[in-house]
Amino acid sequence: MARVGKNIVTQGLSGKLGDMIVFRQVGGETVVATTPEKRNRIATPSQKKHQRRFQEAVIYARNVMEDENLKAAYALKIKGNQSAFNVALADFLNAPDIDEVDVSQYDGTKGSPIVVKVVDDYEVAQVIVSIFKDDGTMVEEGTATLAGNGLDWLYTAQKANATLTGSKLIIKASDLPGNASEIEQVLG
Repeated sequence: MARVGKNIVTQGLSGKLGDMIVFRQVGGETVVATTPEKRNRIATPSQKKHQRRFQEAVIYARNVMEDENLKAAYALKIKGNQSAFNVALADFLNAPDIDEVDVSQYDGTKGSPIVVKVVDDYEVAQVIVSIFKDDGTMVEEGTATLAGNGLDWLYTAQKANATLTGSKLIIKASDLPGNASEIEQVLG
């Protein structure tokens, strides 16, 4: 693959030349590459699933481009020669990461905090904390609020949980396209 800068012969050129060379425009530059090999094989179920997910991502990104507010919001995250379309596409394909759950101050009393660190390539939309007793019955469930640092989500317990040892937390984080990550943490 070769990149061609300002060249009067190739500037703005795109398409296939014979069966050997392909020209395309990437970030204002002309890229020259060999023609890809043709594949005559049938996609595996895993490949079909991946192709379907990518098609869904493209549909999501196209819908974002039609919504001026969303398009402008995604445009704020552009890096290098990306476009708002590329940022939206990547956002659809990547779920948020729950990096850390801090229960050091959670003692089972009403008002004790649980802090969850969540990151996403675009934006975390919601973090839900569910608390269960050691026998599996739900104590409570609620939505955490974003802290001032933009990474930590704070959940304040609304009910007392006397059986702290063996209790568990389920943390679910979701982003704007609806991707979700979930982790479970046993207490005590």
